[in-house]
Amino acid sequence: MLTGLLSHKYLFLQMLKRDIQQRYRGSQLGFLWAFVYPILMLLVYTFVFGFVMKAKWGIAGQDNLDFGLILFAGLLCHSLLAEVLIGAVGLITGNSQYVKKVVFPLEILSLVSLANALFHMLLGLCILLAIYLLTGNTLHWTIVLAPVVLAPFIIFLLGASWFISVLGVYVRDLGQVMGVFMTVLLFMGPIVYPFSLIPEFMQPYVYWLNPLTVIVEQFRAVVLFGQMPNWHDLGIYTVFACLMLFAGQWFFKRTREGFADVI
Repeated sequence: MLTGLLSHKYLFLQMLKRDIQQRYRGSQLGFLWAFVYPILMLLVYTFVFGFVMKAKWGIAGQDNLDFGLILFAGLLCHSLLAEVLIGAVGLITGNSQYVKKVVFPLEILSLVSLANALFHMLLGLCILLAIYLLTGNTLHWTIVLAPVVLAPFIIFLLGASWFISVLGVYVRDLGQVMGVFMTVLLFMGPIVYPFSLIPEFMQPYVYWLNPLTVIVEQFRAVVLFGQMPNWHDLGIYTVFACLMLFAGQWFFKRTREGFADVI
């Protein structure tokens, strides 16, 4: 399936361009929302958790802005996950005009959705790094490892998107469930609080069952803390991500012939 997608590069780029343009079409600020929204999100979460709730990350010399940047790095990963998986629920039903076209590669819809979400995450990362530099910090060389950390996450999301897009065709209540599930993943992981605050007996479950935990911890390490990623844990995550990719691919190919009958 992935090899076949390479032959549709032009189609992929055109659909990605269309999705990005449609996202801001008709709004007063247009594409500026891609920068305004992450900044507003950073300010709101920093104010609520840093100033109101007085949350700390347990790092010496940390102030509220530092806490906000650490929090924002986790939110970027969560937003990527939520946008891809929630969007996957209606990916097939929302593009029903393509379902009956035998020659149209339906699997490309998930790739376009993932690329769209990843594009906006990268814009948010640029804002994060700009504020990080403006506050007197210097970038660590380990930031070049960020793509390595995100690669297994992207693999996992593509496989999960294929899997969920199929379920969205046959289980119409899935959209309601996914919204709740994303909220659970947000607060049952080290996004708005450090991993060390999780009860010790729950830490192994949160670390391995929450698809965000390993990635968020390693992403913060290489981008903000100047640390090397945990290659062992990242390797295990990559294995599971590849299994999800193959499972999602198999499930999609096995069920796609029934899409037209259901839709």
